[in-house]
Amino acid sequence: MIKNKKAQEEIVGFVAIVILVSIVGVIFLGIGLRQEGSGRAQESKDVYQFLDSMMQYTSDCAISYEPNYLRLSELIQECRIGAGKCLSGESPCEVVNKSLGRIIEASFKPNKEGNVKGYEFKIIYSKDNVTEDVLVMKNGTCLNGLRGSEILTPAFPGTLANSLEICY
Repeated sequence: MIKNKKAQEEIVGFVAIVILVSIVGVIFLGIGLRQEGSGRAQESKDVYQFLDSMMQYTSDCAISYEPNYLRLSELIQECRIGAGKCLSGESPCEVVNKSLGRIIEASFKPNKEGNVKGYEFKIIYSKDNVTEDVLVMKNGTCLNGLRGSEILTPAFPGTLANSLEICY
C-alpha cells in the first residue's frame, strides 16, 4: 500500500510541473506576440485592396497619343525610367506625385483630430538585392497604431514594391 501512495504522489508532482511549465510557456508566447506587433504595421486587407485599385487608376498623362492615358502603375514605371514626357508637358513623376497625393488625401483625410493621423507611401525598386527609393510621400505623424500593406509590380528587370502605411 505504501508503494501505491508514493507512485501517486510522483504522478501528481509530475502533472503539477507540466501544468506550471505550460502556463509559463503561454505567458512568454503572449508577450512575444504582443511585442512583435507593436513595432511594425499590422497587415491590412483593406489597404491592400486600396493599393491594388489605386494602381489601376487611369491618369491624365498620355505619352504616345492623346486617348492612350496610362494607368498609375504604368506611369510609375515611366517615372522610374525617367524617359518621356506627357503630352501635356508634365513629367510622369509630376503626374504620379499629383495623382497619388490627391487619391490618398481624398481617401484617408489625415488630420490630428480625426481617426487617421497620417500616412506614409513608398515606392521602392529592387533588383538583385539592391534597392532604390523611387518615391516617398508622408503626411501627418505616426505615434500609435499602423496598418499597412504592400503590392508588388514587375518592372523589368526588377520589381517595384508599392507600400502604404496608415497611422491611427
